[in-house]
Amino acid sequence: MGEHFLKEEGKKVTDTVNKLKPKEDISHKLGTSAKKAMLSGAALVLLFTVFALLKPKLFLARSNLINIAQQVVTYSIIGFGLTFCLVCGGTDLSAGSSMALSGIIVTTLLIRGVPLVFSILTALIFGILMGIFNGFSIEVLGVVPFVATLGTQWIFRGLANVLVDGKPIYTNTIPSESVQKAFYVLGGGRMSSGLPYSVIITLVYGLILFVVLSKTRIGRQIYACGSNLEAAKLSGINAVGTRMFAYCVSGFSAAICGILVTSRISSAQPMAGQGYELEAIAASVLGGVSINGGEGSIGNTIIGALMMGIMRNGLNLMGVSSFWQQVVVGIILVGAVAMEARRNMKNK
Repeated sequence: MGEHFLKEEGKKVTDTVNKLKPKEDISHKLGTSAKKAMLSGAALVLLFTVFALLKPKLFLARSNLINIAQQVVTYSIIGFGLTFCLVCGGTDLSAGSSMALSGIIVTTLLIRGVPLVFSILTALIFGILMGIFNGFSIEVLGVVPFVATLGTQWIFRGLANVLVDGKPIYTNTIPSESVQKAFYVLGGGRMSSGLPYSVIITLVYGLILFVVLSKTRIGRQIYACGSNLEAAKLSGINAVGTRMFAYCVSGFSAAICGILVTSRISSAQPMAGQGYELEAIAASVLGGVSINGGEGSIGNTIIGALMMGIMRNGLNLMGVSSFWQQVVVGIILVGAVAMEARRNMKNK
């Protein structure tokens, strides 16, 4: 009787998992991401060509292309972390505030004479802790991701202002001149070719996260959680740990971005990064990351970040005000999400 009961219960669980499984497996999800990347890549080439034809001398100037690359660094690094959250079925609205707080932490420590490496590591650890706090709020306390990270956006921003009394702090007050120069190289330094070191850092970091998301067990679990959370849980995946990991990556990414931006502009601003998380989400979605979870890749995010950087830069060269640029970005984001919603309805 007991054995028969266990078999029956096991069959019920198996049937339930099969019912809850998404129609597409993880490999198909990656294939879909690749197709989206191709379409987004074509749109990227078109966008580049349009601005190159409209403003050839200004847009194609070497200094302007380097400026675009530096803009793309910000969208990309924050976007990498948000990609993990979005693919996992969540979101992180606190990324911009995490970035600001990390920049203030590293600069404060350097001003107080703490060694460069230790200061950077401390800021990165705080980034991970901010991710853990987000994950704890969502996975343990049960707060929905939008509300939880909206709340921590205010918490982290408030802490950033408290630490410096709402005023910026500058890296030229770091006691050691050699440390000042070494820190500046991270975000503001360039190779002999003119390529910023921050671009190299971004590419290396992006490659690492690409491997993690697409080639490792934890990456497959992230896709599974985003595709169908209940099915993932029933199949034995530690959904809480997996989603916590995604938020840790987001916090860590925001910290890296905060360090690089602070280094480049030679100051830590408590209000830095405002709205960056929304622009990074827009870049990710433009590149092909699904806002509904389960689809997307680091490659999608890089393409989307390039599109966002080129669009912003091109509109600036054409004299379009930043206010109208916000309108354009908002319209494009809504349009991209609407197109995805229609595609999902057709697939049902």
